[in-house]
Amino acid sequence: MDKQRFEEMVPEELLRVQREKKAVFLPVGSMEWHGPHMGMGMDTLHAERVALRLAGEMGGAVFPPLYFGTENERTPESLKRLGFSGEETIKGMDFPANTVKSCYWPPELFYRIVKQQVDMLLDMGFRRIVILNGHASAVQKELLGKICEEEQAGGAAVISITVLFKDCGTGLGHAGLAETSIMQAIRPEAVDLGLLPPKPELLYYKEFGIADSGGSSSGYFVRHDPRDASGELGENILDFEVERCRSILEEMMQ
Repeated sequence: MDKQRFEEMVPEELLRVQREKKAVFLPVGSMEWHGPHMGMGMDTLHAERVALRLAGEMGGAVFPPLYFGTENERTPESLKRLGFSGEETIKGMDFPANTVKSCYWPPELFYRIVKQQVDMLLDMGFRRIVILNGHASAVQKELLGKICEEEQAGGAAVISITVLFKDCGTGLGHAGLAETSIMQAIRPEAVDLGLLPPKPELLYYKEFGIADSGGSSSGYFVRHDPRDASGELGENILDFEVERCRSILEEMMQ
């Protein structure tokens, strides 16, 4: 079976990726609080799994994943949608009730490191770089888009795709139903739903650091409940994501 992991390939295998004009996939995510029930590397593990499946189907190589991401402080409007007063100072998902802080890199450092990695891959001779992003923060997506624009202006084929899609079949959010199901499919040992209170107790955003996409205007409790998660649902979401990414990449490579 062909290898997909860059670090396992011998030079001739990497040269074949170049000759055949296949992509190098660069998974990027974060090391971030994902509720009390899930491992903090979820975003990167998610991006890496999509990358490995794409490389297996389309050819190419998957560079070792980057377990760091970036965030800005939340706006008052964003805080209010999560049930806060709007006067707090909170970065990303580092809510005051969380027991462990996330590892957020400063935006400028995140940009420089990812840009340097892309430049090194291009300097090695790879002409197609696909950044697969598992952390959907606005600033992270903006910076990855900036890197792609700069590289494309120089003639390189560099694209960034955030791997979670709104029409994946279930509601999105942070550490909720979709992400928990994906993690159960990828690394079931990194999920322990027993660490959440049993249903029907409500999971409030502020208390658990779990949130629906965009928050809520009332109630401030999780609607897309991680306690309903399953590995089967996670596999279905991954299938959808891989197919959507593949469609995007095939259009780019025409």
